[in-house]
Amino acid sequence: MKNILVLGAGFVAEPVVEYLSRRSENQITLANYVLAEAKNLASKFSGVKAIQLDVANQDEVKKQLKGFDLAVSLVPAPFHAAIAKACIATKVSMVTASYESDEMRALAKEAKDADITILNEIGLDPGIDHLSAMQIIDKAHEKGESIDCFVSWCGGLPAPEFNDNPLGYKFSWAPKAVLMALLNEAKYLHQNKAVEVSSDQLMDWTQPLEVSGLKLEGYPNRESISYKEVYGIEESSTLLRGTLRYQGFSEIIKGAHQLKLLSTETIETADNMDWLEFLKLLNANKKLDKLLLNLSVKAKEALTWLGCFSHTKISKKSTPLDIFCDLLVEKLQYLNNESDMVVLQHKFVITKASGEEYFISSTLKVIGDPNGYSAMSKTVGYPVAIASQLILDGAFKKAGLQLPVSKELYQPMLKCLKDEGIDCVEKEYTIGEKSRKGFLSELYSVNLKR
Repeated sequence: MKNILVLGAGFVAEPVVEYLSRRSENQITLANYVLAEAKNLASKFSGVKAIQLDVANQDEVKKQLKGFDLAVSLVPAPFHAAIAKACIATKVSMVTASYESDEMRALAKEAKDADITILNEIGLDPGIDHLSAMQIIDKAHEKGESIDCFVSWCGGLPAPEFNDNPLGYKFSWAPKAVLMALLNEAKYLHQNKAVEVSSDQLMDWTQPLEVSGLKLEGYPNRESISYKEVYGIEESSTLLRGTLRYQGFSEIIKGAHQLKLLSTETIETADNMDWLEFLKLLNANKKLDKLLLNLSVKAKEALTWLGCFSHTKISKKSTPLDIFCDLLVEKLQYLNNESDMVVLQHKFVITKASGEEYFISSTLKVIGDPNGYSAMSKTVGYPVAIASQLILDGAFKKAGLQLPVSKELYQPMLKCLKDEGIDCVEKEYTIGEKSRKGFLSELYSVNLKR
């Protein structure tokens, strides 16, 4: 019997629990701060136990972990390091879908000494992107080839037929994480030069892209350069990991930024304050025409549609970002019959040992099921569950802090993901089929040369 503690009963927990429940030897306990949420999810599966647990209480987590073989952490990323410390103390392996933080990296030696596996970045992005990229990179290296250029784009979006609002976006879970990501600076490599993009310039960087027949736009995501070492492609002169959105999204978010709606500073608002009053408070009581002067037409139209210039009452929250999030939750929800979509694409320029260049693209497109799992929950949850099962089976037993970049992980994982309808389609192009200039223009535009 294998005892698994799943921490968190939120958006991606159901496909994780469902997949792990397929094996009769897996005994699953679902822990959540709100017990009713854990009980509701557990009731959908036979033999899954629900408990209440506050993951902020490390002593309680440590106590609860005793007797378990694996902890799957689906709680917000800031809690992962504390949970990892509890796992190290109790010698329980751990899996998360989140980026490997500095706090987690600081635990690398302790995890190895405890002889446990702590696997991070095994969701969609990061996660599936690592698996599909490493398959291509390793094949090239085994043939003595070099990866000259690697650009990767990924985004969760409404399916095209449900792209029916000015932002071209909808939220299947809390929007705060999406907006907080827009406050990060980005760093990538272009022609062997590090390029930094500040958070206030991120939406200006955006470039138009066409992926899988969709008119999209992309902007850089966090820090890309360190993945030269992670992927073992020190020879690459260009490396960018970016986020995909429908065209127009960045222009509208830039407008929200200009109105200080993305501010995380604490603000005191009056009772029953409406949106117009709130905007004037945020912008030093400027008149509305002054506020609108620097906004683009598209941004004005979208923010008007959202109700930012109306007499609708704002929610009572402590920061402008939280107040704006509440508005987005209200206006940009998926309806019961609507589907989301995940799009992921890698593009490589590869040089053969002979000096001849060729190009590879790898594309994943998944549409959610209104009567089942959303594309996002499926493409985050199933990789987590599959990796967890491989660790439980002893198929992956590297001790210490790990990322999903080794062949012993990506080969079985890509096969299992394909069985779940999650399949990256690779295409190879030669010089005769596509010119270098033409292919590279799809990889990046003049924006990369800033």
